[in-house]
Amino acid sequence: MRLPFFSIPGFLRRNPVAVGVLGTFLLSLVLRLLFLEASMDRHWPFSIFFYGDSRFFHTQALDWARGRPAQASLPYHPPLFPWSLGLLYQLLGEPRGSAHPYKLSLALLNSATVAFTWWWWRRVLGEGWSLLGAVLFSASFGWLVLSTTYSNEVLYVFFLSATCWLMLEHRSGLSWKGAVLLGGVMGLGALTRAEHLHLWPFLLLYAWLYRDRQAPLRARLVRWAGAVGVSLVVLAPWALHNARVLQELNARTPGLEPLPVLAPVTVYGPINFAMANHAGATGGFTPELINRLGQDGRLDAANPAQRHLLLHGYEEGLRWMSEHPADAARLLAAKLGRWQDGLSLGFGVSNLPGGLQGARAPVDVFVPESTWLKWPLTLLLLLGAGLSLLAPYRTFSLFTLVLLHRALITLAFFGYTRGMLVLFPVLVPLILLPAKAFVSSRPALTGRLPVLASCALLLLWLEAGTLALHGPRDFMASGSTDRMSGKLIQDDWVKLWPRP
Repeated sequence: MRLPFFSIPGFLRRNPVAVGVLGTFLLSLVLRLLFLEASMDRHWPFSIFFYGDSRFFHTQALDWARGRPAQASLPYHPPLFPWSLGLLYQLLGEPRGSAHPYKLSLALLNSATVAFTWWWWRRVLGEGWSLLGAVLFSASFGWLVLSTTYSNEVLYVFFLSATCWLMLEHRSGLSWKGAVLLGGVMGLGALTRAEHLHLWPFLLLYAWLYRDRQAPLRARLVRWAGAVGVSLVVLAPWALHNARVLQELNARTPGLEPLPVLAPVTVYGPINFAMANHAGATGGFTPELINRLGQDGRLDAANPAQRHLLLHGYEEGLRWMSEHPADAARLLAAKLGRWQDGLSLGFGVSNLPGGLQGARAPVDVFVPESTWLKWPLTLLLLLGAGLSLLAPYRTFSLFTLVLLHRALITLAFFGYTRGMLVLFPVLVPLILLPAKAFVSSRPALTGRLPVLASCALLLLWLEAGTLALHGPRDFMASGSTDRMSGKLIQDDWVKLWPRP
């Protein structure tokens, strides 16, 4: 009897997509592991290139992992990422001087997101262009940073990618299974970043544009309403928790105007709008307005001035904008500029071509001093958005709508560099669309893309491996320091450059 012979070439021919998903995952993961090994901060719960809300996430995760009831406090942060981190603490044990195992777990998640995104990109971009897109995603310096630190973007980008896939899958007609899946993903995405819930109008507009005109209108409306309903059901337990907390806070402060108890995810909308739109606003996150109101910059619902902003922040921000239209216009431009900086981050562990000398804004990711890359990428992005309005490329209009949603959120609130990075599942197809349209009549060029993408990833992989073998790279930092300890204030501007 002859034993079956396993043929690798035969397996590759029979399962090219599965091999592609696995290969994309592994190559992305290897690049992240090498980046982590070459980083001086690999054991820290944050990155020198991104501090963010890592301290809050760690503290909250410890509370949930230990089953310690937290004191009733304002629901300011969406809960899903610290919950997930707390689950990791339960599975892997609490940190004992090193955050390395948890960073590895986040790198695994992001590598899986890159592979998943490549899988559905193939239907929109085709094999060659989707492979090039996967290289851009996996080798993005911004994503090498975010995927190896305590960042809720690493969880959110998966839900955004899944949202786009489900919309493309059901754009001509939503089944009940699709409605449940889409509603679940939208609810979980909102529990990671609250603004994800506001994506619904843009998704519904896309569904209307792509509707099957032969299907009964009533059936379509019922299913889309069901999807929205499922997302609200996912939010319901947290909304009930928030209602209890807010009722308790109201009971503690009977002399103050009561806080509304309906908060599906957070209460930060009004106060963030006020912090983002006032005379001292910079375009990015700044706590200056809260610092001026006492409590050492801490948010306290018992503080009457802060309570006023929690309730009437939208009115205060709009009043300032209407009274100072020229300053408001400059502020909006500054917000878009901070957001656009997300396109200045390059590729590989050395952030080519921008380099590793630059600065980190409060609660944001590092931006290099050399930011010229953002201008050609912005041009390609705008061209891609324009092409998506034409009939041959109308599928890409979903990505344009998601981009528009984020632009409006940025204009209303803070300009975040990481706010651009989190859009990679929609940015990459739009950036590649002009080139795809240009070579559509030149199939020979399209055939060379997989080779080009593979060579680029190999070179970046080799660079990362070489740097990792030489040990952790050291960096210098300067910025505001605490008067008592002399340590850098991580929530302020920090300038970074490689140690000579």
